[in-house]
Amino acid sequence: LALSLLQVPPSARPKRVFYGWVLVFSAMVNQMIVAGLGGQGFGAFILPLQNEFGWAKSTLSVARSLTQVESGLLNPLEGTLVDRLGPRIMVVAGMTVFGSGLVLLGFVHSLWMYYMAFIVIALGSSLAGMVVMSTAINNWFRHRLTMALSISQTGQGFGGIILVPLLVWAIVVLGWREAAIAAGIFSWSVGIPMGLLMRHKPEQYGMRPDGDPEAVPSTAQELKPETKARPAPAQGRVNFTLGEAMRTPAFWLIGMGHGFSVMVVGAVTTHQFAHMEMSDGVGLSSASATLVVTVLNIVTVSGRFSVGLIGDRLDKRYIAAIGNLMGSAALAMFALAHSVGLAMGYAVLFGISWGIRGPLMSSIRSDYFGRTHFGKIIGTSQLIATFLAIIAPVFAGFMADWQGNYRLAFIILAFISALGAVSFLLVKPPKPPQRASQDATIHPA
Repeated sequence: LALSLLQVPPSARPKRVFYGWVLVFSAMVNQMIVAGLGGQGFGAFILPLQNEFGWAKSTLSVARSLTQVESGLLNPLEGTLVDRLGPRIMVVAGMTVFGSGLVLLGFVHSLWMYYMAFIVIALGSSLAGMVVMSTAINNWFRHRLTMALSISQTGQGFGGIILVPLLVWAIVVLGWREAAIAAGIFSWSVGIPMGLLMRHKPEQYGMRPDGDPEAVPSTAQELKPETKARPAPAQGRVNFTLGEAMRTPAFWLIGMGHGFSVMVVGAVTTHQFAHMEMSDGVGLSSASATLVVTVLNIVTVSGRFSVGLIGDRLDKRYIAAIGNLMGSAALAMFALAHSVGLAMGYAVLFGISWGIRGPLMSSIRSDYFGRTHFGKIIGTSQLIATFLAIIAPVFAGFMADWQGNYRLAFIILAFISALGAVSFLLVKPPKPPQRASQDATIHPA
C-alpha cells in the first residue's frame, strides 16, 4: 500500500484541508456559545429576573453595560496579548471563565451578585471574543479573509437559532436558575475543546495565509511550531503600527461607524424579548417572540454567507453603509410593530443588516492597516464601539421605564444607525506611512 501511494503523482493525492478552516470552525462554535448564551441569551433572563426580584429594566440593563465597560477596558490588552501569546491560551481561559459566570448566575440572590455574575461572564466572553478570533483568522487568511470572517461570525446567528430557543425553553421548563447552570456546563463541555483547536500564525507551521501551496509543509510534517519560522510580510499591504493607524481619519471613522452599529445591536439584543412580550409593546407570546428572534438569526446567517462571497470584490465601505441604513428601517418598523407580521419584517431587515455588516468590521481594518499589528489596532479601535455600546442598553431600559414601552428608544436608535452609515461613507483608504510609501501600497477595501 505504501509503495502504491508513492507511485501516485503528487497532484493526484488527496490534499490536506488547510488548517485555517479548522480555526474558522472553532471560532464559529465558540461565537455561537458566547452570543447564544451570553449576548442574545441575556434578554431571555430580563423578565424572569424582574418577576422574581422586582428590579427595574434599567437596573437589569446595567449588567449589560458593565460587560461592555469590562470588554472595552480589556480589548486593547487582549489585542496585545493575542499578538504575543496566540489565541489558544486566551480562548480556553475565556470559555472557562464564561461558563463559570453562567453557573454563578444560577446562584444569584441579590443585585450585587447579579452584577458580579455578569462581570465574570463579560470577562470570559471578552477573552474568547471577536478581537481574539478576528486576529487569529486575520493571521491565517488574506485573499479569503472576508469569507473566513463571515463563516466564523455565522456562529452568532447559529447561537440565536439553536441556543436561544433552547435557553428560553429551559427557563420555562426548568427555571431560570437551572437554565443558567446548565448553560455554564455546556459552555465548558463544548467551548474549551474548541478553544484547544486554535493556533497562532501559519508561518509557525511552515504554511502561509490562505494555504499557499508553495509553503505548505510535507505530509510527514506535524502541526507543531517551527522555532525558526518567521512571519512573512503582508501580501501587498502596509503594516501600520498602532500609532500610525490612530493618526489616520479612517481609524476613527471606522470606529465611529462600528460604534453606532454595536450601540444599536447591544440595545436591541438586550431588550427585543421584553419589547415583543410587553402588552404595550408588540404584544406577542413567548413562543412567537422566540420565533421572531430565530428568523432574525437565520437571516443573519444568510447575510454573513452573502457578504463572504461579495465582501472582497466590492467596496466594503458602501456595503457597511447599506447595512446600517437597513438597520434604521428595521428599528423604525420594530418600534411601531403591533403584530407578528411587522415583527417578522423587522427580523428580516435587521437580520440582513447585521449579517452583511458584521464581518466587514474586521476585514476592512485588515485591508487598511495590515496584519502585523492587527490585534493592537482592532483592540484599541473597539474602545470607541465599547463606549457607545455601554450607553445603549441602559438608555433603552430607562426609556422603557419612563415611557412604559420601548417605542421612542428604538426610533432614536434608528436615527443613530443612520449616523453610522454616514461615518462609513466618509471613510477613505489611508495613505501609507512615510516609511512604507516607497515599497508598499494600500489596496482599497
